[in-house]
Amino acid sequence: MKGNTGKVINVDLTAGSSNVETLPEEYYRQYIGGSGLAAKIFWERGRFDIDPLAPEAMLIFMNGPFAGLRLSGASRNSVAGCSPLTGHWGDSSGGGYFAPELRYAGFDGVIITGKASGPSYLLIQDSNVQILAADEYWGKGAEEVTKALKAKHGKDYRTLVIGPAAENLVKYTIILNDGHHATGRAGFGAIMGSKNLKAIVIKASKKDMEVANKGGYEAFRKELNIRIIEALPATLLHTDGTAANLTGGVYAGDVPVRNWTSNFWEEAADALAGSTLSEKYLTKRGACAFCGIACKRVVEVKEGPFAVPEGPGPEYETMVSFGTLIGSIDLAATCKAGRLCNDLGMDTISAGGTIAWAMEAFEKGDLTPEDTDGIPLKWGDMETMIDVVLPRIARREGNLGELLADGSVAAAKKIGRGMEYTVHCKGLEAPMHDPRGGGHGMALTYAMSPRGACHVADPMLFVEMGARYYPEIGFDYITGMDAKSDENKPEAAVVSITFGALENSACWCAFADTLTISDWLNLFNDVAGYGWDTEEMLRAGRRVFYLKRLINYRFGLTAQDDNLTPRMLEPARDGEPEGIEMNFEGMKARFYELVGFDPVKGIPTREKLEEYGMGEEAGKVW
Repeated sequence: MKGNTGKVINVDLTAGSSNVETLPEEYYRQYIGGSGLAAKIFWERGRFDIDPLAPEAMLIFMNGPFAGLRLSGASRNSVAGCSPLTGHWGDSSGGGYFAPELRYAGFDGVIITGKASGPSYLLIQDSNVQILAADEYWGKGAEEVTKALKAKHGKDYRTLVIGPAAENLVKYTIILNDGHHATGRAGFGAIMGSKNLKAIVIKASKKDMEVANKGGYEAFRKELNIRIIEALPATLLHTDGTAANLTGGVYAGDVPVRNWTSNFWEEAADALAGSTLSEKYLTKRGACAFCGIACKRVVEVKEGPFAVPEGPGPEYETMVSFGTLIGSIDLAATCKAGRLCNDLGMDTISAGGTIAWAMEAFEKGDLTPEDTDGIPLKWGDMETMIDVVLPRIARREGNLGELLADGSVAAAKKIGRGMEYTVHCKGLEAPMHDPRGGGHGMALTYAMSPRGACHVADPMLFVEMGARYYPEIGFDYITGMDAKSDENKPEAAVVSITFGALENSACWCAFADTLTISDWLNLFNDVAGYGWDTEEMLRAGRRVFYLKRLINYRFGLTAQDDNLTPRMLEPARDGEPEGIEMNFEGMKARFYELVGFDPVKGIPTREKLEEYGMGEEAGKVW
């Protein structure tokens, strides 16, 4: 096997043991790698009858076939399992330096079960795996622990670290790579916390990998790297980061305001713009391994109540979730909130979404002073949010901290009010792209995403912007689609979910995806030796999507869960998309027809599964 090593590390924290396993080669051709391969492993071995925070729960770290390549966009990895936040399939992708190091050490993944008897961390040095005591790091912030582990083992050791919020089992906690790169969604930090696993530290001796066709790959690599970094999206991302298009998003109605009650806040277009961040606070740019785009922001706020020392700056999602979503356009406060969430180890999307829900609930009287420990939750009050609310959530302190630590859906259920203005799908708080303005097709793919509302499960956001198209298979929307129309959106969604599954299984960065279908084929065949043609590649993507849907069905999800909350489906109240109706049910029905889904179960029919060589899987759900 080339590209991939075929080997994974199985770690049993309860027993304090590990072993190396060789996976069947057909798993890779069928499910690619990353979240796709993780789904296959979970399907075969995962538990569907236990709490995701139980010791027996499985936590899977998995590389794609391109990890370790010196290519912009190739240095991500997936973390997967049953999400503590949603209670069904979850996967999350993170960039940085962990993925190449794991590949160089000789492994495609790490599968963790059990619970250590006390605070621990995992040390991987080539093939040597140790479980070491982490008592001195428990309770400390992710930033401090990252520095301490690098001081102990060496600055070139790569780290995955959780913060104190994950130790306290806050259900939307992250795993932070080298202090800057977050595996952010679905709450997998809490699974590490439940297992008493504070960190994973890794170092490999070799710094290269084998590919199937080295000559073909090397010639292609040079050309592709140039093309990626010279593309317009990469240029914008390098200059002004992931918020480079925030200004345009404000005027399009894509940027949610005050818990999605509004689609337009004109002052935010300048105050929170990526260019404003660059002008005011940027000190330098950061990058994942081997990436020439360098979209990461390093910032410093030198003075004022929200001063922060030089360090990781906010990305688009943080700038909105701790900006307009909670009624603020104070960019310095956003920088501090993002830094605090990283250190505490919390996902800024779910944290911001949960706090925005709580602010609206407090305004409406659905949350009382007794519920909030007497703390007022007011739109735009960043000092209270940073100094009081976020630390309380991380510690599960008082009524407020305990209420908000499990996310907005659990909070609404607990108080018995406010469910109608939660903003989520399948229990996962929605990202900071409003489909009423950003694109109706995105509403459809939010609902169809196995993990819940997600803008990176597929490239639909870019498709509706006219920035992603696939003319080789007859999908040519280079001039852009009408984002605020339902026309052609189910057809576009089918293409989008296919490439989303490919991209996430390959652990390829969406910001580097200027690849044509021929480019994808060249990479898969020259690196991994899959020997695919176009149809085989597309079938692999669709097979991954189907399998994740089957996993969710075994967790109890059906077609009725493929829906969005009332707030997301009601016509926008202002801005460019004001008053525009969305025929969500019509789009959903057409999508189901195109992908061969049963209209009640929300999974592929037996015939469709057999068509994709999934007869054994069909036997468990039909």
